[in-house]
Amino acid sequence: MEHFGPVERMWLRNEGRLFGVVFVLFNVLLAIFNVLNYRVASRATVPCVVITRLDASTAKLSWTDSTDTTGDYSNNLTTPHTRVVKLRNSTQEETIPPLNYSLPWETEQRDKYTVVKRYIPADGLPPTYDDSVTLCTQGTFEFLQHVPELCDRWEGPLSVSVYAPGTDLPVAVRKILFLRKCGPPCVRLNVSWHLIYESSLAPPHLEAPMEMAEMAAYEPLNCSAGFKPLQLLSEIRSSKKLPYPINVARNVARQLAGTRYVLASDIELYPSLHIVPRFLELVSRLAEKEIGKIIPRRVFTLPIFEIKKEFPAPKTKEELVKRVKEGHAIFFHKWVCDACQNFPRRDQWLKSLPEKGKEDLLGIFQITKRQMPRTAWEPIYIGTNEEPLYDERLTWEGKRDKMSQMFELCLLDYDFYVLDNAFLVHSPGIKTLSSVDQRRRAPFMYKNNAVHNKLLAQMKKKYGARKGC
Repeated sequence: MEHFGPVERMWLRNEGRLFGVVFVLFNVLLAIFNVLNYRVASRATVPCVVITRLDASTAKLSWTDSTDTTGDYSNNLTTPHTRVVKLRNSTQEETIPPLNYSLPWETEQRDKYTVVKRYIPADGLPPTYDDSVTLCTQGTFEFLQHVPELCDRWEGPLSVSVYAPGTDLPVAVRKILFLRKCGPPCVRLNVSWHLIYESSLAPPHLEAPMEMAEMAAYEPLNCSAGFKPLQLLSEIRSSKKLPYPINVARNVARQLAGTRYVLASDIELYPSLHIVPRFLELVSRLAEKEIGKIIPRRVFTLPIFEIKKEFPAPKTKEELVKRVKEGHAIFFHKWVCDACQNFPRRDQWLKSLPEKGKEDLLGIFQITKRQMPRTAWEPIYIGTNEEPLYDERLTWEGKRDKMSQMFELCLLDYDFYVLDNAFLVHSPGIKTLSSVDQRRRAPFMYKNNAVHNKLLAQMKKKYGARKGC
């Protein structure tokens, strides 16, 4: 055994005292740090993202609010807030830096439907109220692939309502995210997306849309592979025989536009090029001429066409007229409901080509009314949100979903300004009547007809009869 002398023993005693002082001081500082840290954490919960890899069969996405311990998410849907995002698709657990999601959406109840406004807003800076025209459209997830073509042609914002009940919802969101990543830049910059679904088929709580970096950690989005790997399948609408609430979707997209002028159109109708700048210039010219005058109620209508599936949709009037002369393009619904797009002097419209050097000008081909003998005319037009809304009881399957609104415009004595150098063309493929489709839609047509007849009677009582309507 080693023995220490008096000097060594004194040194060891002093060293022990010093160690004890340091140890006590360290614990005091640690206690102070813990108290301060607890107080800071109690004021604000900092979200984190946890990635957990599980078996592929159980892989899923879940969104939870770190401040909510009750499981009640009803209040979280109507106010901006931040949520924790959890991704489960790995075999080991890893914590990565916090990712905050400020969710600007709001929800609204419209009869039996829940509307989620601006679920995924456009990333670009929105135009001022009078400086653009918003293209307002709608569809189910099967038709969202038309949006890139729309925004590529449209030099302005788009407001898109997506009907996505039940299992359609995650499928629709997955497709939207794919389009935002893989489509032209305008999809991310200019398109705002809104959701609609039956309240009875709502998710337990609405999940935050994931941005691309986080989405890739869960399910890589391969742009070159297209939509097939995304497994965009859902049969809830067919299994439950859910009709498409087209007028709910139309109104939502229109009312959420941020510009004075709006074009409420269908998702498969592609606009000709440069409508927005040409239309704004036209409105400016009209305003100069109309100083001091009473401006009538009016909308600006666009002729509609369809083209054979083996040809691309025309982008200019010159190209359109060429295809019509060749027999490859026709007026919209010619073989389904020719009267629905038979506006006055429509054959003359095809002969009225822009003068050389004035191809960029947009003018008025004619001013007309929607009256006898054209009470079946269903024009699509650029207007404002001052125009009457579409009746939301009418469904797409039941047909005549725009007729009552057209009748109301007639009773209000609207003028229809037919544009001379702008048009819409359906995505390639000529429509024809289908007996199978007619039988499937028969019950819905019966309901729409009943609603339509009631609406007309109510409008006549409200506005009074008008000759020709």
